[in-house]
Amino acid sequence: MASEVKTGDQRGFSLSQLPLTERHVGFLSILPVILLYLVISIIPVGYAVYTSLHEVSLAAQTWPFVGLDNYVEVFQIDRFWDSLIRGVVFMVGSTILQLIVGLWMAMTLNRINRAQRLITAVGFTSYLIPTIVVTLLATFMLSPSFGVIQDIGANWLGLWSANDAPLGQRSLAMPLLILIGTWKFSVFITIFTLAQLRSIPSRFYEAARVCGANKWEMFRDVTLPRIQGVILVAVLLRSIFMFNKFDLIWTLTQGGPGSATTTLPVLAYIEGFQNFNLGLANALAVVMFVFLAIGGIAYFKAFNPSSEVET
Repeated sequence: MASEVKTGDQRGFSLSQLPLTERHVGFLSILPVILLYLVISIIPVGYAVYTSLHEVSLAAQTWPFVGLDNYVEVFQIDRFWDSLIRGVVFMVGSTILQLIVGLWMAMTLNRINRAQRLITAVGFTSYLIPTIVVTLLATFMLSPSFGVIQDIGANWLGLWSANDAPLGQRSLAMPLLILIGTWKFSVFITIFTLAQLRSIPSRFYEAARVCGANKWEMFRDVTLPRIQGVILVAVLLRSIFMFNKFDLIWTLTQGGPGSATTTLPVLAYIEGFQNFNLGLANALAVVMFVFLAIGGIAYFKAFNPSSEVET
């Protein structure tokens, strides 16, 4: 039987014998990317959906199917809606502040003539610092014993008493998290907009000056139309990242004091790894994914950030 399978030609088979077309070559070139995306994105999301439909127990060999019960429980608990609102506040506040600071940094760096590359590289170091290092620095600077920011806020500005930990106060914890996140991530906006700013021809500004335009009019009529597409993309990405932000919040406040900084990612972690309700935790993760997908589609429909302005 084996002899029937063999052909008369006993030479080894080579891929060069296949008539590869341009379509085949193109498919093979993107195949590694497709496989990587499948491994790191599609399979985890599919597994999260699967576990969200079951009552997951690490001690049990089989997980009973519960259908949509976990999703019903998600929308019935008060913590979900409170965490969603806090997450939106954290996302919106962080994104707006990062946009203002990041755009200001980009405009400032774009005007520098001497040692521009060195100053730009130094300014970008905050984005390269690991989040855990940022949280340790923030904890040190806000320490009631020897923190610099603690001393300024308590003794100079009178925002809190000298013996109070600012991150331990419900009214201050969320604003401080937004400020710390802004210091860490504003340069993301700067990176996006600075490259676009440097691509604007100088003749546009020269023509505006000849026409008598002041700085605000040049920014409004020349600069802003040519960076708005980049800004819209950066705002979308920062909104998604900050809505999903977990490490910064958890290492600084663990969702406290009380539940003042508990967002949906923090709530999902608590349900999954403290309460060991993994089915509900995965249902929360899927709901977050759906919310972000709907929000992203609506954002693209409303603003069309992919549109570019000719320069």
